[in-house]
Amino acid sequence: MLSVAWLQSWSRRSVRLPEFSFRVLHRIATGCSVGVALLLAGCGETYRPVVTPVATTPPAPQPQSYAVVTTSAGATAAGLANVFDASGDTLLTQASLGVNPLALTLSSSAGSATTANTDGTVNTFTPSTTLQTKNIQSSTLLQPAQPVNLLSTAANLFITEPNVPAVAVLSNNSSGVFQLTQQLPVPASPINLAGNSSAARVYSITQDNGTNQVAFGDCETPAAVTTPGQVQSIEISTVTISRTLPVGICPVYGIGSTDNNRVFILNRGSGTVTVINSQYNQLDATANRQNLDPATGTLLLPPPAGTPVAGFNAGPVFADYYAPASQLVTANYDSNTITIINTSLDQFGNDSALFGQAVTVPVGNGPATLTILRDGSRVYVANQKDSTVTVVSLTNYQVLATIPVTGHPISMASTFSTPFGQIYVLSSDQPYMSVIRTDTNQVSASIQLDGTGVDVHTSAQSVAANSATTGTVANAINVSHASGSGAPCGFGARCYQATPLTASKHGK
Repeated sequence: MLSVAWLQSWSRRSVRLPEFSFRVLHRIATGCSVGVALLLAGCGETYRPVVTPVATTPPAPQPQSYAVVTTSAGATAAGLANVFDASGDTLLTQASLGVNPLALTLSSSAGSATTANTDGTVNTFTPSTTLQTKNIQSSTLLQPAQPVNLLSTAANLFITEPNVPAVAVLSNNSSGVFQLTQQLPVPASPINLAGNSSAARVYSITQDNGTNQVAFGDCETPAAVTTPGQVQSIEISTVTISRTLPVGICPVYGIGSTDNNRVFILNRGSGTVTVINSQYNQLDATANRQNLDPATGTLLLPPPAGTPVAGFNAGPVFADYYAPASQLVTANYDSNTITIINTSLDQFGNDSALFGQAVTVPVGNGPATLTILRDGSRVYVANQKDSTVTVVSLTNYQVLATIPVTGHPISMASTFSTPFGQIYVLSSDQPYMSVIRTDTNQVSASIQLDGTGVDVHTSAQSVAANSATTGTVANAINVSHASGSGAPCGFGARCYQATPLTASKHGK
């Protein structure tokens, strides 16, 4: 570094600097010795500060969720698949389906959707923002085919047809088109299937027991039916029927627990729920459990507090299962109630001491379907006859709100997210879908549709960054729920009724 003494010595040599140059050099030397920080360049080694960028933490990625809605424009018109942004209630895209779709099922991962149509076709598509009609795969079944309800597994699609004593088994080829591979013989009047695609077996629900006393449509008047139904267990690995089990009168729907240990069959005619131990493929015959008949594996649904037991028939038609709390909630159409049932197991997979405890809560008129919010706090119940949705707390079993909706609801689904979730309610007699915000329990939107509602599913029920709920999907997402033969039909012409060769609609 230069110093003032050196400059003065250098200036006395033979070469003399002008006075101006000396003053400049003197100032530079003084500045370097006094204010290095002001003149870094040229004053020895340059200071190079280390800059460490501050890493920002973005919000956790949230799963995309779609509301997949099928609509019908009439008995002879093509239906529509509608894909909505589940968080923004925005129609992203729509595509044409077969004639008058009856039911919708999503695969267990919600990666594909399948519809059954009254023209004897099955459509498959991937719910996405880029869906177009050209992306809809169409499979024509052997005619005259009348596909009603569907259950999707990884390898096969199972279909029930009214008055056809068999369950059709279809496989998906490389082009995405389904092909009929076999038909599994069952008694007449197969109505639906129950179970999860990840289970070892699923169950075909038939309303007759092999005596040909119950035809498809008889359970529209369940009080007039006295013949109990059956279920046939279908082994997924071999696609064979391994066992037949008795159930109650007019079974209309079934649902499996997410751990695949139990399957619950809803018997509208007898007002009961048949419990199947699907681990051992037999009726749950545990003794000393509340409301459970060990001889038949049947849960008796108790009436609400203060209601006489004699003559009470709940009439369950739909259910949802909440795995974290081991709760089964049934919609009881004929008693205007829901029943919340404890279905907890012990560490060995046996019924816990609390299994079968049940609370029945009065709701609106004609509860036809319901959905449990994925945080487990509430259940939303669609009351078909009085066009309302009842909100019930799953903590204290109290009614929190009653929300009017457009039309007579036939299908509903939910998403849970932050800061609020949303409930989607489809009507069978009005071209509108009501959207309810769960933070206010009010209808936030009434979305006009191109046709009346058939079915709605959400591709992901949880879209929150909460590890307890992220990625949780409905266990019944791969089971369809078509109206007819005991399942509530609505007030429009949405009740499915079949004859051996033709399919038609009738009001109720």
